[in-house]
Amino acid sequence: MDTIIDLSRLEGFRAGLRGDAYAPGEEGYDEARKAWNLNAHQHPALVVMATGAADVIAAVRLARDEGLGVGVMATGHGVASPCDGGVLINTSRMRGVHVDPEAQTSRVEPGALWADVIPEAQVFGLAGLVGSSSVVGVVGYTMGGGFGWLGRKYGYNADSLREADVVTADGELRRVSAYEHPDLFWGLKGGGGNFGIVTSMEFALYPLTSVYGGNLFYSLEQTAEVLDLYSRWVDTLPDEMTTAIAFMNFPPLPELPEPLRGESFIVVRGCYCGDPLEAGEELLRPWREFGEPLVDTFGVMPYREMDMISMDPPDPLGIYTHVEMLHELSPEAIDKLVVLAGVESESPLVMLELRQLGGALARPPADLSPIGRRDSRFVMFGLGISPTPEVAQRIQGHLARVAEEMRPYETGATYVNFLGLGDWTPERTQTAYSPEDWERLVELKDHYDPDNLFRYNRNIPPSSARQ
Repeated sequence: MDTIIDLSRLEGFRAGLRGDAYAPGEEGYDEARKAWNLNAHQHPALVVMATGAADVIAAVRLARDEGLGVGVMATGHGVASPCDGGVLINTSRMRGVHVDPEAQTSRVEPGALWADVIPEAQVFGLAGLVGSSSVVGVVGYTMGGGFGWLGRKYGYNADSLREADVVTADGELRRVSAYEHPDLFWGLKGGGGNFGIVTSMEFALYPLTSVYGGNLFYSLEQTAEVLDLYSRWVDTLPDEMTTAIAFMNFPPLPELPEPLRGESFIVVRGCYCGDPLEAGEELLRPWREFGEPLVDTFGVMPYREMDMISMDPPDPLGIYTHVEMLHELSPEAIDKLVVLAGVESESPLVMLELRQLGGALARPPADLSPIGRRDSRFVMFGLGISPTPEVAQRIQGHLARVAEEMRPYETGATYVNFLGLGDWTPERTQTAYSPEDWERLVELKDHYDPDNLFRYNRNIPPSSARQ
């Protein structure tokens, strides 16, 4: 049965909004509830298109008074638990960005994308710790940890958080930092959206205008040799170099360049942010000696063009994903990957990527770690595009097979930001944290959200919800 908010209460609520609110069946509802992942079908009782903190406060208070849960979405990249029957607060209109060049910080609203931050920061020669795509929202990315091609040097963007304005479950707006509500500040730095809704966030920027990065594309026939060299190469790299190795099956889309369109490769990826940048080329020497790749895109590139390394699709798609953490890339693990993703695998996945960890991502943090165990050396992330139910079934089946076959090499941990639709379960959230961090997160939930108002997320349930 659909959840319906009392009409008189709804009209009064709308009258006080600067933004808009859409109930099911109203014009604007379908567009407002749509996530970037087109497989994430949400059916909230109300969607609130917030334009400021006051709208967020009002929406939280309405949901609390009506006994409904709250979901939050800026772009919808990370929808793991669709907001069905609750109040969905869409922050995509709140895209303000301010850069302080003297403090080397940026303050953003919850709908701001990395694409909004990058040009503002680059005016001053500054850079944020962007992920693999600049069309992802900064706030959600940061609250789940947030790391990309600068991670081994600088760590998680959550580690760079300085302060935030947060609407908590009681409908109050709190300034949160290491000095104000430090317990809540700790939980925001990797605990996801479980403790409140961030209406603005300030984080550190770093002096950086260019990197040395790109991709080396090799034939799938060379999978075993490429994986073997990669497994030895990563042990020689400084923290300034972050790498990945990926199996790519490019769809035959006209917007893709001719050498890649409709073809399959094993791809070595990397980004060097040291000084001088030309030293990055020397780090590639083992690959230069290995042999000529089919395509080579490595070179010095502007920071603002780093999307070209991961080549993530910017436009909405229907996808299914799965994430695991690996403690090694042994000869036995390599043999498994050859079978699962090599030339004879018939893999339906667009990508199966192993991202290198270590460096600043592995150092014991003073704050919360969003990766549950520090013995994880790689994030293994699979992704498939599902235009039909039949393809979706093949993708999900293959992702399950990958997880099962690679189990001997998995740490049992996961990365909270990569837990997506069909992959997330309540149990998997817990594996994204150490046992000590998990207990502390539950205590924090008990204090700030004992009724689990913020539950349409990668949920950390309060003690009252445990059976």
